[in-house]
Amino acid sequence: MTTTDNIPVSVSSPSSAATRSSTHRFARRPSTRGVQLEDVLTAADEIVAKGQKPTIERVRQHLGSGSPNTVSPMLDVWFERLPQRLAGLAAPQARPQLDGPPLAVLQAAEQLWDVARREAEQVQVQKGEADRREIELQRDALAQQHAQLQQREATFEQSRTHLDKALAVAEQRLAEKEVGWHAQQQESARILSETAAEVRRLRKAQEEALTSKEALREKSEMALGAAQRDAKEAEQRHDARTRRLLADIDRERVAARQAMADLKKEQSARFAEQDTSRAALEAARQALQAEKAARTDAAASWSRQEQATQIELATLRERAGAAEQRAGDLASQLMHQQAQVEREMAQLRDSHAATTAALRQLEAREARDEVDTGKKSSGRPPRGKKSSG
Repeated sequence: MTTTDNIPVSVSSPSSAATRSSTHRFARRPSTRGVQLEDVLTAADEIVAKGQKPTIERVRQHLGSGSPNTVSPMLDVWFERLPQRLAGLAAPQARPQLDGPPLAVLQAAEQLWDVARREAEQVQVQKGEADRREIELQRDALAQQHAQLQQREATFEQSRTHLDKALAVAEQRLAEKEVGWHAQQQESARILSETAAEVRRLRKAQEEALTSKEALREKSEMALGAAQRDAKEAEQRHDARTRRLLADIDRERVAARQAMADLKKEQSARFAEQDTSRAALEAARQALQAEKAARTDAAASWSRQEQATQIELATLRERAGAAEQRAGDLASQLMHQQAQVEREMAQLRDSHAATTAALRQLEAREARDEVDTGKKSSGRPPRGKKSSG
C-alpha cells in the first residue's frame, strides 16, 4: 500500500440509501456518553489513512474518550458500510480510465478491503469465541450460584427450624417468667401492704407515745408546781410564824424591861421602907421568877415550833425532790420509748428499702430476660400471643 492518502476522501461520504438505512438507529439517537457515530466513522477513516487497522482501542485513543461498549457497535457499523463504500469505488472501472481513479488506488482499495474483510472475519471469530467462553463462564457461574442458592436455602430452612425451636423455648420461658413475675409481684404487694400497716401502727404508737409524753410532762410540771407552791407556802408560814415569835419575844423583852424599870422605881421609892416592903419585894421576886419561868416556857415553845417548822420544811423539800426525781424518771422513760420507736422506724425503713431494691432487681432481671428473648427470636414477635405492652 503506497498510495492510501486519497482513500479517506472517497470513503468519507456514503454512496447509497442502504448505507444510510444501516446507520439510521445511530443517527436518530446520539450517544449519551458524548461520542457520536460520525466521530467514530471519521476516526476509523483517519486510522486507515495512516495504514493501520481500526480497532476499538485505536479509535478510543484517537478520540481521547469513549467506552468500549459505546465504540464497539459504532465500529461494527463502519465495517458493515465498508463493502458498500468499496463497491462504490469499484463500479466506475467499466468506464474509460480517464474518468475513474488511478488503477493503483483501486488495487490498494481492493487489497485494503481483503485485509479488512479477513480481519473482520477474524474479529468475528474471536468475538464469537469470546462470547462462547463468556456464555460458558456465565453458565458455570449460574450453576454455581444455583448450588449456592440451594445450599443457602437448606441452611436457611435449618436455621428457621432452629429459630422456631428457640422461639418456642423462649415463649415457654417467657410464660414461666411471667407467672413467676406475677407471683413475685403479688408477694411484693403483700409485703408492701404489711409494711404500710406496720408503718401506720408504728406511727400510731409514736403519736400515742408523744401524747403520753406530753401528758406525763404536763402532769410532772403540775406536780412540781404544786410541790413548789407547797414549799413556798410552808416557807411563808414558817416566816410568818418566825415573825410572830420574834414579835412575841420583843414584846416580852419590852415588858421585862418595863417591869425592871418599874421594879427599880419601886425599889428606889420603897428603899426607905425596906423593912416593911421585904415581903412585897419577896413577892415581886417570886412574881419575877414566875415571869422568867413563863418566858422560858415561851422560848421553849417557840423553839419547839421552829423545830416543827424545820421538819415540815424538810418534808416538803423531800416531797419536791421526789416529785422532781419522778419527773426525771418519767422523762427518761419517755426518751427510752421514743428511742425504741425511732429504732423500729429505722428498721422498718431499712426493710422497706430492701423490699424496694429487691423489686427493682426483679424488674431489671425481667427486662434483661426480655431483651435476651428478643435477641434470640431475631426480632420476631411471639406467635399466638398478644403483646403485653
